[in-house]
Amino acid sequence: MGQASRSTTIVGIVSGLSLAVAASGAAAKGNPRIGGPELSDLRVCQAGEPECVSRVINEMERQFAPLARRCDHLAVFALVYLRTTETYRDTIESIGYTDPASVTREDALFADYYFRAYAAYQAQSGNVPPAWQIAFDSAAARSLNAQGNAFLGVSAHIQRDLPFVLYELYLQGHAVSHGDHTLVNDFLAQVDTAPEIIERFDPTYPGNRDISLIAAWREAAFVNFERLRDATPVERVVIAAEIEYGAALFAQNIVASTAYPPGQNSDARDAHCRQNAEDTPHEHRD
Repeated sequence: MGQASRSTTIVGIVSGLSLAVAASGAAAKGNPRIGGPELSDLRVCQAGEPECVSRVINEMERQFAPLARRCDHLAVFALVYLRTTETYRDTIESIGYTDPASVTREDALFADYYFRAYAAYQAQSGNVPPAWQIAFDSAAARSLNAQGNAFLGVSAHIQRDLPFVLYELYLQGHAVSHGDHTLVNDFLAQVDTAPEIIERFDPTYPGNRDISLIAAWREAAFVNFERLRDATPVERVVIAAEIEYGAALFAQNIVASTAYPPGQNSDARDAHCRQNAEDTPHEHRD
């Protein structure tokens, strides 16, 4: 990463602290999604009904399809997120949640946080959280391998978004218990998107279903939610800024470790994707 890129990123991190301030107070919901309704505002999602998950999946499919067709590097994370949500839908009744409706409400609000960030980036509104700014910029620049694209999205969504999602649900009176939060790891362990990513987007993508790092991030996110919940208003602003800044710095480290080396680029990956572009973009493969 050059000096100009580093400077731009730092500016983005600093400007993003205003988003953390907004997320830390009673208006944790922050900026509404641009260009579409909030999934979490739908009646079925407010009630935590299973149909809510299908509505979330439909929106994910709608976003993923054009990304896949044009071999956008963001399609890798979009696919991971789509297949993860499909697995949640398919395992709701078998995991043993104490309050599955609370987890379904979380599923919808969690998706809204991602869609808000993406819509703000597309609109160039300046309201993109720094960790997401780095993820979207890297995908647009085609500067990382597919593992980097996936890792950036998963990290931003868990390390940055999840504490605020849990806090917002708490403010709404729909807190997710730590027990159900932990049980989510059981279905995450069943998600395996590597074969599809390898086939469709990047044959160099590593196959690894170890979710120990993701589980650790999710536990840290719950701890940060508790810190937000238990803080004074002033302390909450500081904690929110720490979450925002920490997620952005981690994103920078991902960029440094997954960028194509000098003299290499994404040409081979993109050619592979174009050859497979005729595949149905949102059909679940068993």
